[in-house]
Amino acid sequence: MSVSLLWAVDVYGRVYSLSTGGQQWEQCHDAVLEFKRVTAVQQCCWGIACDHHIYLNVHSSDVPIRYQEETYENQRWNPKDNFSDHLLPSDRWHWSDITGLEHQPLDSFLLPSTNWEWEGDWYIDENFGGEPTEKGGWTYALDFPATYIKDKKWNSCVRRRRWIRYRRYKATDTWAKIPSEGHSGPLPDPFNDISCGGWEISEEPRGRLSLWAVSLQGKVWFREGIHHHSPEGEGWEEVSLPGEVVQISCGPGDLVWAVLWEGQLIVREGITRDCPQGSSWVVVDSPNPEAGAIHVAVGDNVVWAVTKDNKVWFRRGINSHNPCGSGWIGMVGEMVMVNVGLNDQVWGISCVDRAVYFRQGVTSSELSGKAWKAVNVPRDGDIRSHSSASISSLHSVCLLFPCCC
Repeated sequence: MSVSLLWAVDVYGRVYSLSTGGQQWEQCHDAVLEFKRVTAVQQCCWGIACDHHIYLNVHSSDVPIRYQEETYENQRWNPKDNFSDHLLPSDRWHWSDITGLEHQPLDSFLLPSTNWEWEGDWYIDENFGGEPTEKGGWTYALDFPATYIKDKKWNSCVRRRRWIRYRRYKATDTWAKIPSEGHSGPLPDPFNDISCGGWEISEEPRGRLSLWAVSLQGKVWFREGIHHHSPEGEGWEEVSLPGEVVQISCGPGDLVWAVLWEGQLIVREGITRDCPQGSSWVVVDSPNPEAGAIHVAVGDNVVWAVTKDNKVWFRRGINSHNPCGSGWIGMVGEMVMVNVGLNDQVWGISCVDRAVYFRQGVTSSELSGKAWKAVNVPRDGDIRSHSSASISSLHSVCLLFPCCC
């Protein structure tokens, strides 16, 4: 049975989690770094440490993350050498991908990072279409672009065989550093905010996620290529902006909102399965023109915001056809930040006692809920009574998402 975890960071940079089945905040003892922000999804938790680098903590499971690398060995027949690697100038490489377009010798395959390890050496695949091949794994064809069969014929002029090697992600249940590299080299400045979501956008590839980050200079970056077989992703892509951003929030689907330095908010449009980073921004005014927004949080169908005067606001009219919504509604209570979790449940940190609160009465028909209620549980190792004071040093709370335990 899966449980849900509420992740949080205290003012000392220590990471905690609170399980729906637990009685106290449990400290993440494997964290040797101090953290500023965390953002969690079902399979992992991302965080920004105090060194401004992003780290990834992939939750372990009974089934390890394994990826199959493959390459093809190609040969052509000639009267002198029989089948050999003496190919024609117009042929594909001796070692190539399945299409023959990419040169792929065995020694060209490198581990994506130090968080991976090889499970074994290269071996020949002696299966073809579910049937065993002759010893050696060769399949035959008239020419390289033709259809291959497992049996050699009188007119078989070329042959190929597939080599396979598996690599396994080994950095589970620990914080692994993610390189700050873009397409053109190292990123110009470090990060100070991060948000992960987007798993409802597409089921393919399996476990695909969207990760958005904000740099100290107010730039926004999108992490490309995150999915089950690539938990770290492939690289950072800068996203053009109408202004400098201070904070960003990404929901499970296509909702992405951000806060500008001037206190306005921007909404990402054009997010689809084929374009998860979206195509354009729309500017939305702050709920209070005299006190700009400082924080925004989005879920499936909700947007919450906090302004400089610590007032909390709910955005009405949010749906898949109208990500901008239609207007702001002021809510009772003052918070320094809010966040949205599963089923659009809302969590916040009070500006009065720094305790974590959740929004009571949130339902599909009443997304704004009814009232704030403190989370009254102690921290790991805290000998004080079960009061909100026991978590008063928390300064950042992250989304509530399930983690398989």
